[in-house]
Amino acid sequence: MEYNILGILVKETTAAGEKLQRLFSDYGCIIRTRIGLNRDEIEGRIIIIDLHGDQTQINSLLENLNKIEGIEYKYMTL
Repeated sequence: MEYNILGILVKETTAAGEKLQRLFSDYGCIIRTRIGLNRDEIEGRIIIIDLHGDQTQINSLLENLNKIEGIEYKYMTL
């Protein structure tokens, strides 16, 4: 079984938060689990997402993430 994990560091919560929420709603059909972490030692927050769906849908989500300023993300397949 293959797992598709997306980790997002939201550096600018005010600027990126609304855009991310809209994107998560648009791609809700491929988001199996979403966990938000708030850490005192970093500015911003961390979001971990477990994705399922075909690679075309996942690639589309990643392309749209590239358009959002104030975030960094890493995608991995396990």
